[in-house]
Amino acid sequence: MTENTRKTKSWDELTFADNFLFCKILESEPEICRQLLELLLHIEIDHLESPQSEKTMQETIDAKSVRFDVYTKNDKQIFDLEIQTTDTKNLPKRARYYQSIIDMDNLSKGENYTKLKDSYVIFLCLDDIFHKALPVYTFENICREDKKTKLNDRAFKVFFNAAECDKLKTKEERDFFHFLKGENAETSLSRSIEEKVEFAKKNAVWRRQYMTWQQTIDEEKDIAREAGREEGARETAIANAKNLLLMNLLTPKQISQAVSLPLDEVTALKEELASQIKA
Repeated sequence: MTENTRKTKSWDELTFADNFLFCKILESEPEICRQLLELLLHIEIDHLESPQSEKTMQETIDAKSVRFDVYTKNDKQIFDLEIQTTDTKNLPKRARYYQSIIDMDNLSKGENYTKLKDSYVIFLCLDDIFHKALPVYTFENICREDKKTKLNDRAFKVFFNAAECDKLKTKEERDFFHFLKGENAETSLSRSIEEKVEFAKKNAVWRRQYMTWQQTIDEEKDIAREAGREEGARETAIANAKNLLLMNLLTPKQISQAVSLPLDEVTALKEELASQIKA
């Protein structure tokens, strides 16, 4: 496959910033996951349950499900770690929903609200989604009136901005985000992750899994692209039909044939336009 037609990265091109390796490595290396969380959050974590990658939660059959990149917890804390290479414009509300699902899953029927664990939803972003040139944005609920009183619900949303990582306080943090952006690893944690990435490239099972995943993603993109073309063509046909109806030069049947829309749909458009004109 040529460079112009290739849709997703080849196995050998993957880095830690690619979702597949990010999830695989942190799931298989709980100690690295723990060290990374400690580095990012400036807290001590005595232990973690085995991290789970691509963990899916859905509280009711009608509710929107979520899929966490890397989900882990201990007796007092829950962590969701997300790698985000593009700004999808919905990360703040996505973080809000993720946290609500975490809370619902965390608290069993009849338990007191005090049993809720501290929760951290963490996005590692390559770009500045808030455009304030900060290296990290940490959100927790604070009283608007005095700007000091914390709600103390122990729910935190943290967005890192790799583009401004040189402003981070420690060399280890700065080095990690430089490594995430594809630069050389210089400190111990980043070098450990780099070694795991190189080792992962030799993992035949992961390679096959990625190839299957890659093929599935490419097929979904093709389907979505074709659906988009079809939807675009339909929207154009509807717009053309409305214009022809307003010109009042052709019959609905003739317009149907001209724009390739069903006759009953053209008739419905004519009635819709007529009601709008009367209104």
